[in-house]
Amino acid sequence: MSRLIDKKLSRRRFLGLSTCTLATAVVGSQVKVLRALASSGDITAPVAGDEKNIFTTCGMCVNKCGVIARVKNGVIEKLDPNPNFIKSRAMLCARGNAGIKVVYDPDRLKYPLIRTGARGEGKFRRASWTEALDLVAKNLNEIADKHTRAGVMFASTEGTYQDHFFNQLAECFGTPNTVRHPTLCLSSNIQGFSATFGTNPTPDVLNADYIIMSGANRSEALITPDSIDLLKGDGGRRKLIYLDPRFTKTAAKADKWFPIKPGTDMAFILAMIHVIVTEELYDHDYVKEQTVGFDKLISHIQQYTPEWAEGETDIHADAIRRVAREFAMAAPKSVYYHGRRSSFMSNDTQMRRAMAILNGIVGNWDTKGGMIPNSGIKLAKHDYIAPWYDDVPDRIDAGSVSFLSEKDGSWPVVQERVLAANPYPIKGMMVYKQNILASVPDRAKTLKMMEQMDFICTIDIAMSDTAWYSDVVLPEATYLERLDPIESLGGIVPVAVMRQPCIEAMFESKPNLWIMQELATRFGEEVAEQFNFTMEEYIQHQVKDNPAILAALQEKGVYFDRTEPVYGTTRGKKLKTVSGKIEIFSQRYADKGLDPIPVYTSPETIPAGKFRLLVGRHAIFTHGTTANNAYLHEIMPENTLWLNTKSAAGQGLTNGMLVKVKSPVGEETLRLEVTDKIRPDSVYMAHGFGVLSKGLSNIYGKGGCDAALIETRYCPISGNAALHETLVEVVPA
Repeated sequence: MSRLIDKKLSRRRFLGLSTCTLATAVVGSQVKVLRALASSGDITAPVAGDEKNIFTTCGMCVNKCGVIARVKNGVIEKLDPNPNFIKSRAMLCARGNAGIKVVYDPDRLKYPLIRTGARGEGKFRRASWTEALDLVAKNLNEIADKHTRAGVMFASTEGTYQDHFFNQLAECFGTPNTVRHPTLCLSSNIQGFSATFGTNPTPDVLNADYIIMSGANRSEALITPDSIDLLKGDGGRRKLIYLDPRFTKTAAKADKWFPIKPGTDMAFILAMIHVIVTEELYDHDYVKEQTVGFDKLISHIQQYTPEWAEGETDIHADAIRRVAREFAMAAPKSVYYHGRRSSFMSNDTQMRRAMAILNGIVGNWDTKGGMIPNSGIKLAKHDYIAPWYDDVPDRIDAGSVSFLSEKDGSWPVVQERVLAANPYPIKGMMVYKQNILASVPDRAKTLKMMEQMDFICTIDIAMSDTAWYSDVVLPEATYLERLDPIESLGGIVPVAVMRQPCIEAMFESKPNLWIMQELATRFGEEVAEQFNFTMEEYIQHQVKDNPAILAALQEKGVYFDRTEPVYGTTRGKKLKTVSGKIEIFSQRYADKGLDPIPVYTSPETIPAGKFRLLVGRHAIFTHGTTANNAYLHEIMPENTLWLNTKSAAGQGLTNGMLVKVKSPVGEETLRLEVTDKIRPDSVYMAHGFGVLSKGLSNIYGKGGCDAALIETRYCPISGNAALHETLVEVVPA
């Protein structure tokens, strides 16, 4: 087969691939790694060999912290933090330390599986890779012939470079229907801040003197380096104001915690803007020179007084005034931290816009202690030529929301339109490491969506609920067993990282790229040519303009071109907005019939006997895979339902009893945790439990699933799922 580089390119540019080999980066030596699996199949059996300390990156969440794997006799014995890794401050959390159990997990997927019983029965038979891949290609091609290639959807997580190859295969296969995790997480965040600043910046947490957080909970929803820097600060002047209906671990570290009424964060922010504008505490020169629409903000904000906000938020007007004044006085070293977490209410994008406007008017843009535009390490990109299919229609969720990401889509809309076969049917599904039955709202609706599929294939490392309901399950090598491309982790101080194998892939698991290449060959020569490279060639091409990146990764496991932030590179320059300035008034929004300046709407009133269901991260778990991790499961064997002490007494409920949580779309049973750490009108449960899959032996039958209770609602601007709009009742089980 000829190389693509030798062909004339028309639809996608393709940059040439080097044939250089890639050395394994080992601390102290560069020798070939050994297999961890003895011929007996015992996953704990050592194989004769030597000791190695191998640089790689963690895969237990999106942070990709630097790790040194201590390997002895072909077995990973310990994971230590990489002291060179500045982004994680040379630290490794409990989840990262538990990563060994991902590899040596009796529940891990070991070989390809083909379903033999009804979906959900858990009846599978072992298959060869050839048989399984042939079956996948046969079914997808048959669906494409019958329903066009849009009749197959590709669903994936995000935060791993491997999903790049998965989505490349989707485009080359010819479907427009790719849907990713961001609309369950941060799409409205990105949209709101990008509409204002032209990009989604990072707060300079380490150097800020005054930080306000709304539910980001960085002490548990870990993001490096923010979670670490939050407890530091410049000269001990740090002040942290935290708003959350729950008393989280971040609330415990805050100078002041406000148990704000859920869904009213925008009211608090608009009232702060009211104080800062009417008392002229904003940065006059910066607002005049670098923003557009401030004159319209002055009149718009008059109605949003602290007294009005008190009635919405349950935060006293005097407290709102005090926080607003302190925030303005600390500027520009003050930030309203937007974090990564989004998905609160259907007005979330406009709430994020309000956050961005508040930051903008105090002049904290691109200055020490303020909001900093992200930068990254430049890597050479690989482009490809995706075949063109004339009969393929637009995305199934096209036109559903104002600003739809064509790569991410909108999960809530896709779910509803697939069920309705509107505007056309989707009958095939490829899933890469996204457990949609645990992450997409309304699990019963997702199950119905899957039931009407003619074929489902899931690629994962564990038997997730989604895999449990699939027709073919393909085992991917874990993050400690595979070579991944170099990735630029953007931020205030960007770094480049590379995940490499610490041991050879166990059992019959394979890396993502190998699986994509094998499927590509079954979709035709034109598709296969787009994957005609090795991972080593891919990595060599990434660094062709800067070989020092690979040398640094081999020598110390991380590459960075600076260790300190650089400020002010965009101040006074044209931003990536229509006006080139910070857009307080958005003409783009106005042109689409949206509020050009955020307008507040009160959340639904909670009737007596019902509670607003809150979701959120826990310090121990990231997702379902970590919940089943033996080490982490021992610390937290199940989730509980948090209920306020007074609310529990009023309903005759006691601590530790089993309760049923009922919503309009589902019902879950779990143990009650009576506590004063949550508002009386709300309940909370950690994510990752109440699984359907018996293949997750540690957590099957433990706790409840939040996705089974949450209704399908979403932000009409970004398509982000609104995860905090569901009301539930709680009764004894």
